[in-house]
Amino acid sequence: MPTDNVLGLLDRIRADDYQAFEQLFETHWQALYRYAHKVLRRVPEAEDITQELFCDLWANRAQLRVHTNAQAYLLGALRKKILTSFRDEDIRARHLRVLGTDQETTTETTLRSLISRETRAAIQVRARLLPPREQEVFVLAMLEDFSVKEMAERFATSEQTVRNQLSSALHKLSPFLVRLFG
Repeated sequence: MPTDNVLGLLDRIRADDYQAFEQLFETHWQALYRYAHKVLRRVPEAEDITQELFCDLWANRAQLRVHTNAQAYLLGALRKKILTSFRDEDIRARHLRVLGTDQETTTETTLRSLISRETRAAIQVRARLLPPREQEVFVLAMLEDFSVKEMAERFATSEQTVRNQLSSALHKLSPFLVRLFG
């Protein structure tokens, strides 16, 4: 699709035209997914990150300002999401080390076996400050012994999405947890 047509679609999307969004999605999803898969080398993660790109595009359509190469804009936005996912994986690994474990993220290490009832209650109160899904993922993973796979099935989403939500929750709660356990 020529850049002018894509710019026109983006203008229509900014004006809340969902049909233009669907057209952009249908036209560009496959190519963007292939690029994400080439970089990430994992199908679920490539699907998730490409889907997140389009979700963010629609959610932030009012601020969408592209004046030159729309295809380069889409690819650049995807690259940024991929780099962010790499950063988040690194942050997750560091948080796991802070919590005293240098294990795989799929390991079912929970706080339940390590802490008192009062400490658990304090963590639950603090977790209520998280966005609802991050709160639910954090509580299920860290306090209720749910695996990433179990949560992905429960929420009908990919394991990578659950990992991203858990990483975000840990990132937000880590200063509190470090003080609590430090």
